Amino acid sequence: MRLERGEAQRDLARAVRCELGPLAGPGGRMESAEVHATLADLDLFALELPPAVGGLALGLACAVPVCEELGRWAAPDSYRAHALLAELAQAAENERSGSRTTALTDALPLLATGKVSAGLAAGTGVLAARTADGWVLDGDCALPEPPPDVAFHVVPARTADGTVLAAVAADSSKVVCAATRREGIRRLSLQGVVAQAVSAPLHQADGAPSPLLARARVRQAAYLLGLASGAHRLAVQRAATRRQFGRPIGENQAVAFPLAEQFAHLEAVRLLVHEAAWDADGGRPGAVGAAQSLAYAAELALQVTAHAVHVHGAAGISKDSAVQGHYRVAAVEATRWGAPASLWREAGALRLR
Repeated sequence: MRLERGEAQRDLARAVRCELGPLAGPGGRMESAEVHATLADLDLFALELPPAVGGLALGLACAVPVCEELGRWAAPDSYRAHALLAELAQAAENERSGSRTTALTDALPLLATGKVSAGLAAGTGVLAARTADGWVLDGDCALPEPPPDVAFHVVPARTADGTVLAAVAADSSKVVCAATRREGIRRLSLQGVVAQAVSAPLHQADGAPSPLLARARVRQAAYLLGLASGAHRLAVQRAATRRQFGRPIGENQAVAFPLAEQFAHLEAVRLLVHEAAWDADGGRPGAVGAAQSLAYAAELALQVTAHAVHVHGAAGISKDSAVQGHYRVAAVEATRWGAPASLWREAGALRLR
């Protein structure tokens, strides 16, 4: 295993960074439509898809730097939702019989180009029940800002066998998306919606996470790592330019030492995330690495973004400051696939088997 980034990974990260930089508006704000179009122009939605549907089959190791760069800018990220939708679509394609098709399987050839987009919901408020028509979903969940003209939503839903992921058509009359008081967060209400595809339970009968969940956790860990790295960069810049008592605050040990310690933790998380992606691509057991890297990245994202706001002072809570965007996004994304404490417990239990 190579611990440093390969040439392809460095090129991907550099390309995404160069394209996202000019999109940042006041306060680092980015429009989800522009970010999605940029990812599509770079053919990044084809990274993990197989060649049979127009993909590049480069694996999770090449998706990690993309997710990390999206997090570094606290950008609206449609990549993680798209990757999960693609996996659900491929599973539905493999399971369909005869001429039976759905809107999702028909859209499979368009996924590699980014012409079909998805939103990724969060929460545990949706229930799924099997009926003669298929899986029917009811309940409410949170939906971080999806790209415009989104075609599908990927929704976590509870069943008698555990939590699953379901793909639902966004244009269904039984799907209602409404604004909330939280900036960038919508409420997704489902009332008797028939799912286009449903995954296997995210945790198997023995409690081990499914391969689908492990890959989702690695992408999430990379995004949170990027959030922490971006906030850390802003904090370092602020510490060098903000002056008190005639000198930069970065010369004070109380400011400089935590930033140095956080940098070391960021590098440790980066190694964990890349190792987990390497395991997943090689078909090796990666459940422990995925849980550990996500737990570590989530804890670090919450810590680093909060400290970065503190380093900025009162300016850090202003909407004109980019660092507040990292803090807000980290608060939403840190617990998407489990709270850090529960992830550590799960990783420990898996190690003891």
